[in-house]
Amino acid sequence: MMQLLISVRNIQEALLALDAGVDIIDLKDPNVGALGALDLVTTGQIVQTINGCGLVSATVGEQHVLLSELIEDITARAQLGVDIIKIGVSALFYDLRFFVEMSKLTHAGVKMVTVFFADEKLDLDLLPALQEAGFFGAMLDTKNKQQHLFAMQTKKALHRFTQLCKKHHLKSGLAGSLKPQHIEILSQVDSTYIGFRGGVCENSIRNATLSKAKVVEVKNMLHMHNKQNGKAREMLPGVA
Repeated sequence: MMQLLISVRNIQEALLALDAGVDIIDLKDPNVGALGALDLVTTGQIVQTINGCGLVSATVGEQHVLLSELIEDITARAQLGVDIIKIGVSALFYDLRFFVEMSKLTHAGVKMVTVFFADEKLDLDLLPALQEAGFFGAMLDTKNKQQHLFAMQTKKALHRFTQLCKKHHLKSGLAGSLKPQHIEILSQVDSTYIGFRGGVCENSIRNATLSKAKVVEVKNMLHMHNKQNGKAREMLPGVA
């Protein structure tokens, strides 16, 4: 059963997403990049407002030069009570100390998701290392928000990504300028969750305000496809 992640940038949008029954409320500032980090004050306010009524994830930004800076930003959000922390693949992943330090965080209970960019070269050989380091999951997103995920990757490639995640015991996520009309094909790719921002904003502009009607529409469409897929699985012997 795929879950729904909606990216929000303030308390009002977080409450809208919660009221619409969103599974994961993702904290992000769309004005500062694909993985723009929301400031810590707003992050803390949203976590306190949600107060355990839903899962909260948050990005840490993309401009970390030093591993110590990345660790500091991860730790700050974990201390605020963020449930899942998203970090983009970068040169730091190839630092000899990276997975040692990440293992320390995961062993301390921090749930982390690595975000791969679909419009850059994918190094999926990192997945076994993510598993060994105790990462919670991996996600495929787009850095260039002018094109959607399916313009960057084929359905076959997306399915391969989700299956490799499953093989390595990682939750899988798909996002990247997705629209409601993409849900049907996404439901066939078998990811753990799918993420939306621009596709559920007013005028489909990611910097605009979330539209509750669009969030509810996507939630209902996903529920329908989950139900249909569940029935299909029940009809096929041996399919779990």
